[in-house]
Amino acid sequence: MTTDAFHPDHLKPGDMVGPWQIVESLGTGNSGHTFKVSREGSFFTMKMAVRPAPELPKATPEETLEERQVDGRMCHEGAILLANTSHPGLPHVREVGRWPHPIKGYLYIITDHVLGQPFHEWRERTRPTVAQFVGVFIEVVRVVKRLHAKGIFIRDFKSEHVIIPEDHQPVLVDLGSAWLPGGSTLTVGLAPGTPYALPPECVAFIREGSWKQGARFDPGQAGDLYQLGVFLYEALAECWPFNPKLPKDELLVAIETVVPRPPHRINPEVPEALSRITMKLLEKRPEDRYESAEALLQALWDANKERSTKAWKVRLGLPPEGPAPVTQDEVEERRVLQQESERRAQEAKKEKEEELSREQAFEQASALIHQMATELDAADEKAAQRKKRWRRIALVVGPLLLSLALFAAWWAWRSPGDSTAHAASEKGSPLMSTLSNSRPVRAVAAWLCATFAIGCPATQVRPPERGSCPQAVVASMEEMELLHHGVYEIVLDIAQPGDRDMEGVYHDGPIVSRVERSNETRHPLPEGTLLYGQLWSEGLTKDGQEAVMGRYTEALLPDGRRVPICFILNDLTSLIIKRPGSKPGAAVLSRKSIALAVRQWP
Repeated sequence: MTTDAFHPDHLKPGDMVGPWQIVESLGTGNSGHTFKVSREGSFFTMKMAVRPAPELPKATPEETLEERQVDGRMCHEGAILLANTSHPGLPHVREVGRWPHPIKGYLYIITDHVLGQPFHEWRERTRPTVAQFVGVFIEVVRVVKRLHAKGIFIRDFKSEHVIIPEDHQPVLVDLGSAWLPGGSTLTVGLAPGTPYALPPECVAFIREGSWKQGARFDPGQAGDLYQLGVFLYEALAECWPFNPKLPKDELLVAIETVVPRPPHRINPEVPEALSRITMKLLEKRPEDRYESAEALLQALWDANKERSTKAWKVRLGLPPEGPAPVTQDEVEERRVLQQESERRAQEAKKEKEEELSREQAFEQASALIHQMATELDAADEKAAQRKKRWRRIALVVGPLLLSLALFAAWWAWRSPGDSTAHAASEKGSPLMSTLSNSRPVRAVAAWLCATFAIGCPATQVRPPERGSCPQAVVASMEEMELLHHGVYEIVLDIAQPGDRDMEGVYHDGPIVSRVERSNETRHPLPEGTLLYGQLWSEGLTKDGQEAVMGRYTEALLPDGRRVPICFILNDLTSLIIKRPGSKPGAAVLSRKSIALAVRQWP
């Protein structure tokens, strides 16, 4: 079967991309689509870059930047997989190409299809014992160790990127943000990543603001080890160290300053040895974590000696009553941990300030010596008494240099042994006090949204106001007869694969729907047309029940044409009532709905 599709969003089962036949969509990420494809009876995985975004006009700087970044991530991943294709734990590359044009088309990578489940789904389905999980985690760390040995740092490691096959040999399937030695620079500042898994040193780099002048964060092993700690914490405690739903400024401050609750305190069934390993991986300062993946492996092997005990045979999962309540002992333990973390941070800050002070003192002394020598040169030129001049310089500079030497020795003697600075972090302070006294990081949050392609709403996301559709858009729709034949059955979100009669979970923000068929005999928008729009899911009601609003402003036809539209979701109210199971920010709706053309936004 051939395909007339012009955009990856249009690809559907049965379509061909070169010799590869689309079997099904496996989902959509920040940089592209993933498909299961077949060739000569065997199955493979295709990752295809998607750029530019449909709403960007042609030849804009934003379009050029997005194309470079999206293609760059795909090229990085292809290069890493090709260089490590013989190593276990990574998918084997079979082809790299472009579609539909061999030069200007969308970049894609074909790899062997990994039969398995993402880690969190595998964990829910199998409920492995502690010993079984640690065996899987050790294999994950081994893959990371092999990458580190080649100077490759993942930078965006999370559980969704770990696939667990039936043989329990995990495979890492997303390396698009990885640091590749000698590779091109993807972005200024930090590489694209996941906000709640950012290491504290990345947050500090953002706060310093040097990325505004083009500075880049140098990757290292410590960042990957921190994200391995986030993965381990998620597996043991069934939650993340820091709640991803926190406002962005609070999330960043918490990552940088707050010590999370240890996993064995949340779930008493977790072996304390594994909880200690987790907390060491999550240390605020990189130098306080394990020095390498090899050192982490050794710690895991040491803990693994207890695998024959009863505690390691317990299946992972919280007890029916939920997380264990906080005890007074835990409060005291966390207070001490928080104080120690704050003490280390203050110590590091003081050391940095002292080092800067020493550098400034030496710079000032050097400038003074240079100024004195210049003045003496000028005075001695008239007298032509060279020998006397140098003697005078020596007499002045010698004692000064001796004083500097004594000053430096005094600093060196004072700094390591100065214990008075740490005297009494005994009284402590509430764990979350840093949040109430948080530094202004709103500008940081705005930059983080742009860099990670995440939505950053204001304090309250308000539904749009009523109003007229722009006259130019109405005229365009009339010319296409969209207003006369304007009711269409749609699949609400092409990024959620599944049967049309199933339910899906929908959030505030952009959405791409696909026209399935029209209820009119003659219809201007053919099957397969994509509708680009926006959903609002909070603060709306219909017939006394919570509802979701949807509007569409652009259509992408199968022939590649893009046309402006004013379409609404469901009916003339543009509202759909939420189904049972909906939560704040996560509305449950049917995957199929109706879209219709309007002259006025309701």
